[in-house]
Amino acid sequence: MWGEKKSLVLFLTTYLISMVFFIAIFDYLYFKNIMFEILQNQKALIKQQLLNENLRFRFWNNEFKDLNITIYDGKIVLKKSPQVGVCVDYELIRGWRKFKIIACKVFEDRKKEIIFKLLFYNVVFLVFVSIFAYFLAKLFLKPMRDEIKKLENFLRDITHEMQTPIAIINSNIEMLEIKGIEYKEFQRIKNAANRLSAIFEMLKFLNLKRKEVISLNLKEVLLERIRFFETQIEQRNLKIKKELKDVILNIDKEDLIRIFDNLLSNAIKYSMGDIYIYLNEKGFCVENKGEIKNPKEVIQKFVRENKSEGGFGLGLYIVNEICKFYGFKFEITNKNGFVKVCVYF
Repeated sequence: MWGEKKSLVLFLTTYLISMVFFIAIFDYLYFKNIMFEILQNQKALIKQQLLNENLRFRFWNNEFKDLNITIYDGKIVLKKSPQVGVCVDYELIRGWRKFKIIACKVFEDRKKEIIFKLLFYNVVFLVFVSIFAYFLAKLFLKPMRDEIKKLENFLRDITHEMQTPIAIINSNIEMLEIKGIEYKEFQRIKNAANRLSAIFEMLKFLNLKRKEVISLNLKEVLLERIRFFETQIEQRNLKIKKELKDVILNIDKEDLIRIFDNLLSNAIKYSMGDIYIYLNEKGFCVENKGEIKNPKEVIQKFVRENKSEGGFGLGLYIVNEICKFYGFKFEITNKNGFVKVCVYF
């Protein structure tokens, strides 16, 4: 389920980014502290070595072991050595003379070693944290997954229960039509039955995946579905403007009807003006005046753009699923106050 995957990815991404942020702060403080300690230890070693050299009075010869010694007599340089590595200032008093000594020592660079260890431990820690976070997120999302499963089971059960009553209603409507009944109340019952049948077909699609792919003329099927919605179109005082071409396509007829019915039904339900329908070799489009605020979200299961309207929020989800099965491109765009929904073959 995309909703669950999206929540899982969002949780893991947020969790890992925050962990990386805190680990980076910890690494910086730890690295700064450990380098300070190393520097102080190295300076202590140099001072101890200077003290030993001082006791042996060897500053004036070249036996400085691994120390680089620079000696100043006031501002006069008595001995010059490169000042690289860790350096320590030291004062030496001989009688009435005071010398300034700068002793430097090149220590083995431990920065790379420390950085490598930190990176290694961080990677190991993040892998462990990622695994832990994944199972933690799955645990937290389990109640949501269970509720969705219950809802899907409910839809499957209700689909099964609806089948017989809808068949009885439709058969009796046909019998009344044969008898020539034309009352307004009867027309309303017929419209409600058609709507109920459309909902039933959407619910059935979620549970039945059998397909019979045949060659169909899309224009003929589309005109048939437009006639199916004529009553609703007239009730809402809408006008249909069509640009249709004959297009032959291999597709399951029920899938094609679901595409047409869902897109036409949405346009009729939400349109604030004329509805434009286009059909050619490239694809099928329905355009109407209006706006969809979240085009990417409305194709998800149980998401409705307008909560005040009826429905389960399954129409565009079903269209998107059918398009994915056949490799069609499903696109929803808002432009200049118009919503355009297209299926490109």
